[in-house]
Order: sequence, then structure tokens, then C-alpha cells
Amino acid sequence: MKAAAVLLLLKTAWAFPADCPNVTVIHDVKGDKWYDGCLGLDQKTEVTTAAACEAQCKTDMDCSIWQMIKHKDKGELCWSGNVVHGCRSRGSDEALGDFEGDLLAGQRLQHGFIKVVSTNAKMETMGLLKYSETSGTEAEQIERCKMYCYTGITCTVWQYGKESTPPSKDDGCWVEHGPSNLKGEVKTDSDWAKTMVTGETIEHTCPPYVAPDGLPWPWIIAGIVLGVLALAAILYALLKKTPKTKKTRAVKIEPKPEPVVPIFIPQPTVMMMAPQYAPQYTVLR
Repeated sequence: MKAAAVLLLLKTAWAFPADCPNVTVIHDVKGDKWYDGCLGLDQKTEVTTAAACEAQCKTDMDCSIWQMIKHKDKGELCWSGNVVHGCRSRGSDEALGDFEGDLLAGQRLQHGFIKVVSTNAKMETMGLLKYSETSGTEAEQIERCKMYCYTGITCTVWQYGKESTPPSKDDGCWVEHGPSNLKGEVKTDSDWAKTMVTGETIEHTCPPYVAPDGLPWPWIIAGIVLGVLALAAILYALLKKTPKTKKTRAVKIEPKPEPVVPIFIPQPTVMMMAPQYAPQYTVLR
């Protein structure tokens, strides 16, 4: 009955698909040591492994937390659901005393994506569910309040405020949770609205699933085909039969003798002196 009411609510008010494939892991026991045992979850008696416990929660749009517990007597048990209480991170002693066995695995999940419609201030939305927190700083409590709303697909409003000092029962986190706690009248003149710290109005969306970018297979295939064709062309050129060339009888050719270059030996130069004759004179009488 509860599941049918939730699905009807989703189809009418939120138009959120019942099989949204976009799932984000917010916290993980093994990944970031999220050892946050919570009470209020439903036992899935037909589930016996952590992988199956995770799978059933990821396919259930109304499931935001799953936990695999090692019970001392019953073995490994799967628990999952949405609205929880007694969580260790919120400072409750209830979980510390009643938490059965060891937490083997678990996650907090967000189905789809979040669109922030508005950031709210100085306003009180009536009809919401109180989300009790007794530990952590104010910033940590605000973050947990927001995350509860982000991971619950029936939550479209969350608000955090402090009405008085000392704290009153109305201080802290309030969230929408359908179908029992739907948002109602909005007040801006109440005492709580005047001391409101922060809050948001959000929308859960689930666009069509787009597979992560992979390898460019069309280009890879085209490159492979071109490479094969180029290799085939090279092999064809190498194996192609070339025509035989006509061979002629070789003739031995004697090398031409090298020309004899006369060697010039310079001779010593001898100067010959002609004999000198004394002139003869004739006396005429």
C-alpha cells in the first residue's frame, strides 16, 4: 500500500520516473568509512549478499539507504529504506545500544539530479517532518538536513532554523517527506521564520540516461579499415611479379694504358764567354 501511494505521488506531483537509472553514491561504508548505523530500515529477507542489497536499493526510487549487517546469530542481513532514526552520525545513543552486529557494507544514494529552485530565508513551510540531530556543528547539521532532502525523491523543501535560546523542540531541521508530510502553508511572520537560518526549495529531475563518453569507435573502425587497405596495397606491390630483363654476354674490356708523362729534369745553365781579341791598327804611310 505504501509503495503504491508513493508511486502514485511520484506520477502526479513530481513526475519522477519509477526506474530512473541515474544514481549517485553520496556516502559509502567501504569507500569513505561511512560507518553510520541507522534504525528504521526495512529488512529484505530475500536478499543475502551485499551486491544484491545494493542492487535492490538502486532500483527502488524510494530507497536512499542500504546496509548489510553481520548478525551474531542470523548471519548477514540486508536492511534498506528512506526514513531512518537513531543514526550514529546524528549523535543518537539508540543505535549504539541496539545496532545488531557489524556493519559490513552500506551506502546513501541519490536518485536522479537536483535542481535548486530557490534558496529560502525568513520563511517557515508548514507540514514538514522533523529530522532530529543532536551532534555536530551547526554547519554539519545543515549539511545533513540538506542531504536528507536531496536523497529523498518526495522531498522538495528543507529548512533549518533556531527559534529560541535555550533551544526548543522546533529548532533544527525540517524536511518534506511524502506522502505523509507534504509541504503546506508558508509563513513569513512566525517566530520560527524570523530566526530561520537557511533552506531550499528543490526539484528532483531524471533526464534520459546518457552513457559516459567512450572511445570514438566509428573513427577507430575507419582507421583500421584504411590501415588494412594500405597494408594490402604494400603487400601486393612487393609480391607483384616483375618482368625479366634481357641479359647480354659480358665483354671484358682492357683498361686503357695511362699516358706517359715525360719527366722534365732541369739542367744547369752554363754561360760561355766569347774570346776577346785586341783591335789591330794599321799605320798608313
